[in-house]
Amino acid sequence: MSERTGRVITASNRAAGGVYPDRTGPLIAAWLRDRGFATPDPAVVPDGAPVEAALRAAVADSVDVVLTTGGTGINPTDRTPEATRAVLDHEVPGLADAIRAAGLPGVPTAVLSRGLAGVAGRTLVVNLPGSTGGVRDGLAVLDGVLTHAVDQLHGGDHPAPAAQHPAQDHHQPAVQQADPPARQQADPAAQRSGHRVEASDAGQSPGEHPAPGAPAAVLRAEVSGDDLSVDEHAALVDHRAAGAVVTFAGVVRDHDGGRGVTSLTYEGHPSAGDVLAEVAADVAATSPGVRALAVSHRVGDLAIGDTALAVAVAADHRGAAFATCARLVDEVKSRLPIWKHQRFTDGTDEWVNCP
Repeated sequence: MSERTGRVITASNRAAGGVYPDRTGPLIAAWLRDRGFATPDPAVVPDGAPVEAALRAAVADSVDVVLTTGGTGINPTDRTPEATRAVLDHEVPGLADAIRAAGLPGVPTAVLSRGLAGVAGRTLVVNLPGSTGGVRDGLAVLDGVLTHAVDQLHGGDHPAPAAQHPAQDHHQPAVQQADPPARQQADPAAQRSGHRVEASDAGQSPGEHPAPGAPAAVLRAEVSGDDLSVDEHAALVDHRAAGAVVTFAGVVRDHDGGRGVTSLTYEGHPSAGDVLAEVAADVAATSPGVRALAVSHRVGDLAIGDTALAVAVAADHRGAAFATCARLVDEVKSRLPIWKHQRFTDGTDEWVNCP
């Protein structure tokens, strides 16, 4: 059989524009190469029509499998499912559903993914989420079926039962993943008090930072009803080996969509604290040169000018600090199950899903 081929397409307006580096595409490409698929570096393209063009090019080249990452949510710019559907000859809904289910119950917002899977010619096309955690979940599902699916597309027969390894558990993902943290109970008080992960929760002593080359320390990952201080987060991550500390404050503004805003309320799913801890851990594990990070999201009633999201990142150099801070903010907005209730000066109000 000729060499199997793979291709990775990253759908992201900001990554394509150079705002931050592509983190998920290289992860997928490395995974495919490890499984014997000749795979070039990912194609990073803006959302929408460029995704469809990249998919059609891959199909025209008779690539065996194309994995996309990003653009599968419900944001107005998320257009990967539409671009994919235009290319597919037929869908494989069971595979897409299994990828969504792989994120549960750890990430409740996994159900908001609209990703597709299907076949175009003899090419298997699968949409994966844009977060590193979602990609790992999706690859764990694919690990058990990808080789067989490609064989089928090339006319292979179903393997005889005797050919299966007797010890293989087809309900257990082949990619080992860390056990998800215990979920909070659906206690209304949990939304108000939040959930804090401090250094001691991760087996680190307060003030202890990793050695060079080790994953960044997560010194805070908290959903809280209290006021947030960016300066406090910066002090948490400060380290004498860090050449840069970058902070971000997401502040309540007095307008949205051309209307004046008077106030808003954030409400979180009981699992929001644990999801935030997972997001922080994912970013910390994939950010070389970063010493430490801290992130908090507020819930409850906020006034104009209040801080809703506080982030601080300490790194050896400013490039890594800026890029990691931006990526952490984007991952939080993409994955955290927190909803925003805005009240406007004209007396109307609306709920905004975040993500």
